[in-house]
Amino acid sequence: MALKILVNSLFGGGAEIQAALLAKTMKPEAFLLLDGGCSPLPDLPPFSSLLHHGASLPGAIKTILSPLYASRLAAKTCRGDTVLSLMERSNFVNILAARKSGHRAVICERTHPSVDFSGIRGALMKPIIRKLYPAADLIISNSKGNARDLTENFGAPPEKIRVITNACDTEAINAASSEPLESRHEAVFTRPVIITSGRLRTQKGHWHLLRIFAGLKKTDPDAALVFLGKGELEEKLLGLCAAMGLNAYFPGRAAGPQAKDDVFFLGFQKNPYKFFSKAVLFAFPSLWEGFPNSVIEALACGLPVISCDCRSGPREIMAPETDFQTEAAAPEETAFGLLMPQFQVTAPDFTPVISGLERLWAKHISALLSDSARLEKYSAAARRRAEDFSLKIKIVEWQTALGINSGSLGV
Repeated sequence: MALKILVNSLFGGGAEIQAALLAKTMKPEAFLLLDGGCSPLPDLPPFSSLLHHGASLPGAIKTILSPLYASRLAAKTCRGDTVLSLMERSNFVNILAARKSGHRAVICERTHPSVDFSGIRGALMKPIIRKLYPAADLIISNSKGNARDLTENFGAPPEKIRVITNACDTEAINAASSEPLESRHEAVFTRPVIITSGRLRTQKGHWHLLRIFAGLKKTDPDAALVFLGKGELEEKLLGLCAAMGLNAYFPGRAAGPQAKDDVFFLGFQKNPYKFFSKAVLFAFPSLWEGFPNSVIEALACGLPVISCDCRSGPREIMAPETDFQTEAAAPEETAFGLLMPQFQVTAPDFTPVISGLERLWAKHISALLSDSARLEKYSAAARRRAEDFSLKIKIVEWQTALGINSGSLGV
């Protein structure tokens, strides 16, 4: 049996990072991209692309081209092979190609499709998921929450679904987290830094965090807020900073971070862990998730977390002893930080008015910043929790699911 791994592209998103991590560790016969798009992720294993086209080609067109991609994939596989795909378009292509080649199609769902896809995009993607996903040979969900979403909303047979949460290379993260910061960033981290990481898009709810931070500054004026990531909401978030009276640093618009700055947009970082390890608290206001890599990575850096109890993932990470279907109605203390009531899933709101729930976040963050003993307790527990997602543990789960001999894996 030959194993092949397929993913849309390698632009640094959570599913793409997981695909690269699995490819490095499981050493498949081929690591394939649909589109050939790639950003400079560190230590990428060798890969090849099914098609080459401009990055500007709309996602809807790429989805419509799934049969063409599938023909290319089928030509590279044969009966007895296993193709492991991550991300929806790759999953579509994998299932369609299996009809021609007879290979075993194992697909991975990394988010909540019922929430992630809306509007015109949802009208295209959701029916395809309902039609194709039940035909996969095996479906790997990265959380109990998105497994439930697939069975309840997309007709996926429960007997075909297996939950394997995301893997975390804790050894590599530990080494990377000890690297020094560039000199231009050092002064920022002499202050109590709240940090977050992720693409600046609707899903992540970053406008809530800016309003939370504006409230926090009234009690903790020395605090700083750092964003790692880029995205389509950059300008809107900068506008909200101005409306809230927060001085924002953005690379390329100033010579460097200034002492007067409150919020720091540092963009995509190849090594976010050296920033995590120098911060005081990781804040995660997402509206929905699959199973957030960044929360696990923050824990691996010993960083306490305050997170929305959104669907799904944060509760499974932060409070694994509780029912994953539970929803926090009030701030809930865990061994590693706090789970907060979730924000409503709405369109982005950039009005400079702090809501009651945002004030509650600010109050609890302020309490954490003033309690070093509590932060130290969370930090020690965080590192231990991250080990539950280590490569050595997760790869055994993948071995079992895929029927791969452990001797063929580089762990």
